[in-house]
Parts: sequence; structure tokens; C-alpha cells
Amino acid sequence: MYQTDWKLFRSVRTATLGLADTLSEQQAAYVPAPGKWSIGEVLDHLLLAEKLYRDRFSKLIELKKAGQKAELQSDFSEIDTSVLFIPKPMLPFLETPFKLMNLFVPTALRETMTRYRVLPAQAPSIAIPRKGRAVAELREELRNSIEQTEKLFRSNRELDYRELRLTHPLMGNNNVLQLIRIMSMHEQRHQEQIRTVQRSLSYPKSS
Repeated sequence: MYQTDWKLFRSVRTATLGLADTLSEQQAAYVPAPGKWSIGEVLDHLLLAEKLYRDRFSKLIELKKAGQKAELQSDFSEIDTSVLFIPKPMLPFLETPFKLMNLFVPTALRETMTRYRVLPAQAPSIAIPRKGRAVAELREELRNSIEQTEKLFRSNRELDYRELRLTHPLMGNNNVLQLIRIMSMHEQRHQEQIRTVQRSLSYPKSS
């Protein structure tokens, strides 16, 4: 029952690979402005974000197969995603307000905020990209990573993924199918970031 949502993520990753396949090392390393990510860093962030979700999916599947409640609670000490330039050290003090806010935020609105940069956001520390990675290595890992995630689902296709849930103060309570859609929208947003970098006047030409 995960196939429809997975098909979306697979198509999004195909588009990401299309953007990455013609990149030179110079283009991947180009930084459009101080404090901004290069395309190589955006790609590495996508890898780290997918691994973050894959690790949570694995834990949820283990809980379900062990006959336990398949729900994980994450907090800002584990995933310190921030919005509106809120300093990360302040996040633990805002967990309760964010949790209350999410009681009234529809899933569709959260997904829209993920897809489009409605609010300025800061990546969690666990997904801060590594600088200077070789573009060929990034391309290969993007292909391998989605295969690893898909293998996890194929090996457990009998599960009802609506019953497996992850809760976070900022992202609310989502089942695995919703999280796959969030992954897709997150990656689409960063595809737009890549295209914006490529439109920069000083972006290196293809060699």
C-alpha cells in the first residue's frame, strides 16, 4: 500500500539525478553567496535527510514486527529543525507551543509549507551537508540511497504503513505514507534551490 506514495518519491529522485548528472566539479562546488549552500551541499543534504527518515522507518518497522506500538517520539534534541530564524538553543523551550500549534494545523498545510519556502527554515544539525564532496560520489550515493530505502519497503510490503507514526514538535504527528510525501516535497523544494543557483549570473559554464 506504500506504492503510490513511493512512486512519487521515485519520480522526484529521478528529477534530482537529472539535475545532478551533468554537473561538473566546479559547478557542484559553486557557492552563490556567503552563507548559501552549493549544489553539492544541497545534494548531500538530501542524502542525509533521506537517511534520517530511513533510520526512523527501520525502527518503526522493527517495533511493528515485534508486536509493539509503532510510534516514535522525536524532540528538538534529536532533530533540531528550526523556523523563522529561531536560535536552535531556544527550541527546547518552544516544544509545548509547537505541539499545541500542530493540533490545529492541517496535514495539507504542513505539506505545503514543506514544498514551498513559506517560512525560512534551518536544517537539523544531523542533516547539515558536508563540504567539498566529489560530484560523482554524490550521484552514486543518491542512486544507492533510494534503492536502500525502497528495499526496506519491499521487504516489508505486508505492513499497513498508516499504523506506523513519527511525532515531532514542529512537524506534528505523521504516518509513514505522509512522511514519504513530505520527503518528496522537501526534495522538490531543494530542486528549486538548485535551479536558482544555476540561474546565478556567475554560475560556471559547462566545461
